[in-house]
Amino acid sequence: MTNYDLLLEKVRALGMDYRWAKMFVKKLKDDEEAFPASEEQKKWAMERGFYPGRVELYGLTEENWRDYMADYPYFMMHPLNNHFLKWLDKTTLKYVLNSGGAESTMPEYYVYIENELCGGTFTYLMDCPQDIPKDEDFLLNLLKQKKVLAMKPNSGTSGGLGFIKLELRDDGMYENNRPIGMERFIEIREKMRNYIVTEYCKQHHELAAVWPDSECTLRVIMCKNPGKDRFAPYEWNNVISYARLGTSISGGTSNLSTGGVGVSFDFETGKCNGSGMRYRRFTEDGNWWIWRHPDTGVEWKSLEMPNWPLVREKIDAICRQVSSLDYIGLDIIITEDGMKLCEINSHPALDYAQLMSGPAMKKENVRRFFERKGFSKFDGKDFYRAYMESQE
Repeated sequence: MTNYDLLLEKVRALGMDYRWAKMFVKKLKDDEEAFPASEEQKKWAMERGFYPGRVELYGLTEENWRDYMADYPYFMMHPLNNHFLKWLDKTTLKYVLNSGGAESTMPEYYVYIENELCGGTFTYLMDCPQDIPKDEDFLLNLLKQKKVLAMKPNSGTSGGLGFIKLELRDDGMYENNRPIGMERFIEIREKMRNYIVTEYCKQHHELAAVWPDSECTLRVIMCKNPGKDRFAPYEWNNVISYARLGTSISGGTSNLSTGGVGVSFDFETGKCNGSGMRYRRFTEDGNWWIWRHPDTGVEWKSLEMPNWPLVREKIDAICRQVSSLDYIGLDIIITEDGMKLCEINSHPALDYAQLMSGPAMKKENVRRFFERKGFSKFDGKDFYRAYMESQE
């Protein structure tokens, strides 16, 4: 039996960042619960840096395991970005992307609710409507004007509220598509700390036809091409690209962790390859592959990303604008006339993404990027040793 607290101490001693070590251990625990493995399989996988369940999930063999980014080195390489990481703060990002062809990619920003030390005061931002009085009814009057708002933590979970879609319809007010009364609205307003209230970005009608109750978000991971000439401008490579769609069980989001589905698409063309997946715990038969939307029946093979040439152009502009960063995970909503950027992640997950989009390390430039970041320094045998020393 694994003592996960002890394992946390062990991987911290190996040099893993504390917050990431906690996540690493939790994901291992989740993996052990979802994918029972023999002791022999555990040893084989961990000595190569993988959680044991990846053998079944990826179909790992002695011939192909080097094509996949392993879990242990990926966590050990954190952080992959330098001190310019501060650019990815959601409020700062709005200013960073305010030029260079990326201006239209950010939603309108209305108000920032300060943290507890600042008493949760309202700081009105650059796109705040000037005709709405700045008083206790501001948020309600903003909702009446805009009809729907996106409210999201600037960092972390900010009190446990998470992302909120607040909407005013003819028949009342809704929080993440669930009806609420004024009492709940006031509770949200009073509880929010370190929150940004922005424009709610509505997805393109072609994607709404697949699933209308939450927005389809694309996850596009990009890394720099480690060129040989230190004076030459950087080029960027796509690591992973897939779309996330909500379902009847995922609530107001398209997150895979809440029951959404992921569908890979070709970064060059925007066309889906016909297959999708969902986490095993949301399946009825344990088979994570899925070929059509579970609620609407739309097949992935008929799906392609609308406005894709323009979206590609805007992704290029974003990469140029944040050129001091090395590795970014873009969360994108395709709209009727273009795209909006929800946020940029500095170290996005690659686990199920590699199942959908193919092994990351099989791409030469991607492998070279990670090698430059120290990938080969981290020996999976250290991971397995720490695991064995944590058994009771």
